[in-house]
Amino acid sequence: VFSQKLCVNMNKLLFLLVLTVGWAGCQGNSGFKLQAELDDVQSDTLWMVYDDPMLKIDTIYTENGKFTYETEADTLNLCRLLSSEGKSIPVFVSPKEKMKLTGSFDAPVISGEGENAVYGEFLKSIDEIRTDTVAVRMKAKEFVRTHLQSFASAYIIHQFFIQSTQPDLEELASILAPLDGMVKDSYILGGALEAIADKNKTVNKDYVSYFSCKDRKGKYVAWNNAPDSYTLINFWASWDPQSLVVRDSLEQIARKLPEKQFRVLNLSLDYGKEQWYSQCKEDAERWVEVCDFKAWDNQVIRQNGVWRLPANILVDRNRKIIARDLFRQDLYEKVKQLTDASK
Repeated sequence: VFSQKLCVNMNKLLFLLVLTVGWAGCQGNSGFKLQAELDDVQSDTLWMVYDDPMLKIDTIYTENGKFTYETEADTLNLCRLLSSEGKSIPVFVSPKEKMKLTGSFDAPVISGEGENAVYGEFLKSIDEIRTDTVAVRMKAKEFVRTHLQSFASAYIIHQFFIQSTQPDLEELASILAPLDGMVKDSYILGGALEAIADKNKTVNKDYVSYFSCKDRKGKYVAWNNAPDSYTLINFWASWDPQSLVVRDSLEQIARKLPEKQFRVLNLSLDYGKEQWYSQCKEDAERWVEVCDFKAWDNQVIRQNGVWRLPANILVDRNRKIIARDLFRQDLYEKVKQLTDASK
């Protein structure tokens, strides 16, 4: 009798063990796994930014650039691995796929499955010509032409044809035209398509049209009329981590420059007041925070053809455009040159 009960109990235990293992296996069937070891990570925190079809951010903690990121995935998600310096690497989070990432943010080496494998092969093809901008752009064009249904093409277009000081909208339109509809409709390319549609009526290349905006106290911000003064109109949003990183670096730059001659006008593309307030910094003569909660429908955004973040426009006291999209040391050196010349 004892042996019979033992046998029954063992069978029950075995059944439960099989059921548990089977359930765990089913749970992991749709998972995505990224194993990474990067050489140039300066902090212990990175972010996985989901661009499409959902917008969200996951925080990743690293140890000397090493980490494993695992998540459930029901469909293909277009993402970016973002560093504290604002550098990014495309990541395609997809069900039942693995990805390995080595190298650095400047020169990533990617292997894996699906779109990650496709993007990794493209990176291999430009490895020996990275410093030749013309050759890389030609290679990127060739890749897109032969991968019209690949979402990797969306990030390649964004990196090499959109993220430039003055994108060639005619060239961009010809590259985008033959893309598969689903790729063309991705969030990362949406702004480019809008800019192409509006290019003849919205972009003012010489001056920023006069606009009025209110600060957090509800007071209208006056333009700086001091002689030889300059304003950086900085575009950012609480939902865009990269623009937040850039904005933080601006505060340090502003402190190094003459207060009477340089200020930063931070124009947020937020929709909600609470989200905007949560990320605002203290107002000062050289640092002003404004938002009209119209996001991409903001007058300045449309009039000046801004359709990506981070972005900025440097203007003089007459609102003449001096430069666009200057960041960190390039921005500091340009403003320093301008203010020194007025002494």
